[in-house]
Amino acid sequence: MLILNVDDYEQARYVKTRLLRNAGFVVAEAANGQDAIRMAAAMLPALVLLDVRLPDIDGIEVCRRIKTDPATCVIRVIHISAAFITAQDIARGMASGASQYLVVPYQPQELIAAVRREAKWLQ
Repeated sequence: MLILNVDDYEQARYVKTRLLRNAGFVVAEAANGQDAIRMAAAMLPALVLLDVRLPDIDGIEVCRRIKTDPATCVIRVIHISAAFITAQDIARGMASGASQYLVVPYQPQELIAAVRREAKWLQ
């Protein structure tokens, strides 16, 4: 299963990618919203792990664009955020089309469990 890991913070992106690869997933990376949209359309990953705070387009808008494009609308999205963690933020994220919303900090096993839940939807 191909996962697109989108996070502008290089260390956070590295940690998630390493964790996912160690769990047997194939991972591509993007550092901003424009690259995420472009890569989602080109690679058609099964899942996008999407940071909400990005330098160019926020993750909520990136998710909305992925989910409204007929070519990418089936891609599953998990929002991840340390900054946007209120109930209103989470509701906005879910309304954009995400299937899950993880709040940082989370335990590594929580991320793997969330990804595996998404993988079950794809079977």
